[in-house]
Amino acid sequence: MRISRIFPVLLLIALIPAYFSTLSNISLMNKSLPKGDEVNLVLPSPILKITSLDFDGLTADALYLKALVFYGGTYIGEKQRKVHEWEYARLYNTLKASTDLDPYFLDPYLFANGVLTWEAKMVRETNILLEKGSRYRNWDYWLPFFLGFNYYYFLGENAKAAEYLMEASKKPGADPFYSYFAARLAYKGNRTENSVVFLEGMLKTTKDKTLRKEYVTRLEALKAILYLEKGVAVYKEKFGRNPENLNALTKQRIIGQIPEDPYGGEFYIEKDGSVKTTSDLRPMKKIKNNKE
Repeated sequence: MRISRIFPVLLLIALIPAYFSTLSNISLMNKSLPKGDEVNLVLPSPILKITSLDFDGLTADALYLKALVFYGGTYIGEKQRKVHEWEYARLYNTLKASTDLDPYFLDPYLFANGVLTWEAKMVRETNILLEKGSRYRNWDYWLPFFLGFNYYYFLGENAKAAEYLMEASKKPGADPFYSYFAARLAYKGNRTENSVVFLEGMLKTTKDKTLRKEYVTRLEALKAILYLEKGVAVYKEKFGRNPENLNALTKQRIIGQIPEDPYGGEFYIEKDGSVKTTSDLRPMKKIKNNKE
């Protein structure tokens, strides 16, 4: 019993010299860095965990507060001064350390997404933080939603955006719009089969009649596109190239007929072999021809 009580104390005593040695080395490194660069240096998370003892959450709060104070200090009145690249790097490192200590802490993720993406253009760095948060806060739809938005808006990666929006839509309390948008992005990213599987899953869990009607229509359109895409793949395997148009599939008896778009558009084939529709998966207004 005595040994079990004494051991933690002995371990702490043994770590103290290592702690001060690390601080001494960091101090020497700071002096050798060019002016401004030293502020980028944040203690590595493993060292912070040791020095925080059992107060990881409190240290995470303190780091987040440090980030807030710094960012608030960049404003003079209502105007923000020019923030340097190394200052944004410091901000990122501080938020990263905060979330390393307490990965369930939501505020640093939201702060990073609101500042580092729009102002610092550090989108991929921010996504790394959000992905970490999503792994730990696996009940939270906000973080995968922000990931989806970042991939769509800032990076133009529709397939990735669709993946995260699909994930967000499955979380408790998520807006039904997420699933609608995810299916559209998967279609635009040439991942039609994923969209079909996803919407079929949503139909099993959605009770709202209006949403179910929209899902059924969209699913019908996507299944038609998937049917045509498989026909294009057969044509390419047979002839070594993509067909010039979808009519070639019927001429070669690969498909019986070209299906109708429930949104009122017409299916067509892109140069890369993907199948699209002129409706862009949106209801098209029918134009009436007035005959005199």
